Amino acid sequence: MGRSSALMAAGTLVSRILGFVRNALFASVVGISLAGEAFNVANTMPNYLLTVLNAGILQAVLIPQITAAMKKEDGGQEFIDKLLTAAFGAILVVALLGTAVSPWLIQWTSDLRGAALRLSIVFGFICMPQILFYGLYSVLGNVLNARDRFAAFMWAPALANVVQIAGLTAFLVQWGQQKDPAAWTAAMIWTLAGSTTLSIAAQAFILVPPLVSSGFRYRPRFGLRGSGLGAASKMVGWTVTALLIALGGGFVVQWVLTSAATRATAGGPPVGGITAYNYAMLVFTLPHGLVTVSIITALFPQLTRAWQGGDLGQMRRLLARALSMPAVLIVPASIAILVLAGPIVHVLLQLSPRDAQPVVLALQIMSFGILGYGYSVLQQRYCFAREAGRENLAYQSFLTAIQVAFALGALWLAPVHWVLPLVALGLVIGNWAQSLLFIAIARRQMGGLALAGVVRLWTRLLIASVLGGATAWLVVRAMSGLGRAWGLSLATCALAGMAFGLVYLAVSKLLHIREVDEVFGPVLRRLRIAR
Repeated sequence: MGRSSALMAAGTLVSRILGFVRNALFASVVGISLAGEAFNVANTMPNYLLTVLNAGILQAVLIPQITAAMKKEDGGQEFIDKLLTAAFGAILVVALLGTAVSPWLIQWTSDLRGAALRLSIVFGFICMPQILFYGLYSVLGNVLNARDRFAAFMWAPALANVVQIAGLTAFLVQWGQQKDPAAWTAAMIWTLAGSTTLSIAAQAFILVPPLVSSGFRYRPRFGLRGSGLGAASKMVGWTVTALLIALGGGFVVQWVLTSAATRATAGGPPVGGITAYNYAMLVFTLPHGLVTVSIITALFPQLTRAWQGGDLGQMRRLLARALSMPAVLIVPASIAILVLAGPIVHVLLQLSPRDAQPVVLALQIMSFGILGYGYSVLQQRYCFAREAGRENLAYQSFLTAIQVAFALGALWLAPVHWVLPLVALGLVIGNWAQSLLFIAIARRQMGGLALAGVVRLWTRLLIASVLGGATAWLVVRAMSGLGRAWGLSLATCALAGMAFGLVYLAVSKLLHIREVDEVFGPVLRRLRIAR
């Protein structure tokens, strides 16, 4: 599991670094503007549907069903072929329908008007076919994961980022920054949206060679009767319902944020919309993708096998590990992002001080929820491993209700410049509430999870992280008086990060946090810093 997590984390790290380059270029193309809102609304639609396909239906069905089928004498080839054929067919139908109804989806889920709305609808027709390629990527990646081949699935997005970087660079060379949605030509639209869709196609098809090399063979097979897919369809029903609720909540949040952006006044406080939210999420999800997703993705097949084998003891051990391992890196990362949000946003996005302000505030609020966000993913995988679709629906409904309540309350009751911060707060509170509820219920279901040790670990990690964060804050304060040049922000991140890391490791040593030594010890010994 350690090797698999490391391979996935490395792929995620490279992809995220390239993603920061991509987003810096995107910020150079549109900044914080209605043109950016138009593209993000259209390009977010396939991502929402990817969430329905990958994080939901396919994760709920493919890995548990393929894992069970592989135990058969013939490896379950016929069953797997029929399952994949049904999945490919469903994805194609969703892609065609999504593209056909994209104008109405964009109108219903945003508050864009005039030229911005027209531009977003055109973007939608080019971006919506991404659903097909996202679906292929998800199906092929889940088959690789079920066969314990994790690396390619996490490395493929790096290729997508390379293609998008090439497209954005070509755009900037040809046209420079374009904030006015009325000024966009057909060539501009196809360069930006076309290169984005092409990147997702490359991300999907790059998984074919590793799948073939793993020994997997696929032949289309039709006819579901007698294949055993009836049991899987029961899980799909609950999962689809849960993810439609999540999708609806996401659309409400998007509508609220675009409403805030369109109501902003020229001389008023800076207002963050969906573009600012996406920028903040980019940094927020970095430690989550590097650490939590890598660990949980490697654990998911093991959880499934333990449940199918009736080994509750192994389930308890895996859950305790999933609650402990990510925290060693996520807790310090959360405090570091809270302290360094300003310099990080400046280094990665190079926004103007006014444009950066709502992004920085949203990111600082979100930093409190990174660990809870990760545990909500663990909750989903736990339910999928147990094929507990109804239980997952209850958790998702609880989470979405909290987030929607915060978003609508912010739009109706708060000044427009507070909408984005309150949406970010809803994300934090919703994920922590859902995660704590999940931990309490899972503990009862599993007959205990050794939570006393987990809580002690969290507490000691928080102490070490806060002391490291206080040291980093002093560095940030000292450097802030020197100016706002990009190089100074980069130096601030480096110096403050180094100070944070040294204090965190030193305090962890004093507090005898064995898990920190297990994670960092091999690296430090290679550098001859620790024995």
